[in-house]
This record gives sequence, C-alpha cells and structure tokens, in this order.
Amino acid sequence: MATTTATILIGHAHQNDSGIIPSHLIRFTENDRPAFILHSLECNEENKVIIPTIENTIDDLYLMIAVLILNKMEPAIVLHSKERKSIYDIFDEKERIDLYKKTKLIIQESNLKVVFNLLEGSHLLNQVHIIKQYPNDYEVTVPYMKNEYSAWSDNVSFKEFKNDLH
Repeated sequence: MATTTATILIGHAHQNDSGIIPSHLIRFTENDRPAFILHSLECNEENKVIIPTIENTIDDLYLMIAVLILNKMEPAIVLHSKERKSIYDIFDEKERIDLYKKTKLIIQESNLKVVFNLLEGSHLLNQVHIIKQYPNDYEVTVPYMKNEYSAWSDNVSFKEFKNDLH
C-alpha cells in the first residue's frame, strides 16, 4: 500500500492575512511507485494521478499544476491517462526540459500559492531547493516533532527534528 509522505495545497494567498485559500490538494505517495494524486476541493472531479520522475519530482508537480489546475498547457490527456504511464515514458528528456521551462513562465504569470507539508522520509525533502526556483508564493512545512507507534517494535517513539533545511 502506498504511503502519503507529503500533502500540497494549491490556491491563492489571502490578500491581507497570508495563509492560503486552497482550490486543490495533491497527495504525494511513495513506496512501490511514487505518484501525485490531485483532488479538487471545489467540485466533484475525478482524482487525477501522474507518475513523476525521480530526479525532477518538483518540476513534475508544477507541470501537473500548469496542465491540470491552471489549464494553461496542452499535454493534459497525455499527462493523465488510465494507463498511468510514468512521465519518463510519456516524454523524452528534451521534451521534459522544454515543458519545465514553459511551466515556470506559466507559474510566473499566475497568482498562485503552493503550500508543501513534507513528512519525515519524504523524497520531496531532498528537493526543497528546487521549490525556490519557481516564481510563485509558497510555504514549506517540515517535521518538527513526531510521536508514533511502531508495530514492529511494539513501542511508541518520540522524536524532535532539527530544522536543517536552510
């Protein structure tokens, strides 16, 4: 079973009080195969799933936003398909690089805020520096402390994290 290791809210910042007015939620799941699962918070649309690349996961997330939320790019049918092909299988490296460049321009023209809630062990923790390359409002939350039961050890463990992502 896939484990959700990050949740990403997409919407707009409140004009006076920061925060976010979300329209969509994306769950990042990992284990057998990483996936982004898009949920609309405003209507009963069918969830959409894309399988990102490992090295460009954040770029793939923003591509998903540009295509499936902002509706500003054409590869929507190709990006989200019933076969759930990986972005590796859909586009070659040159096509992906071109799409990522177009995505940054689209994001720059939008009034978008993205809030990343990254849990311990999430692959996205290794790509936080890439978020800074995108020209939109964003916030990133990372683990501060955790209290969790382990069925393997039959113990509850408490952990405080050092915030060393700066």
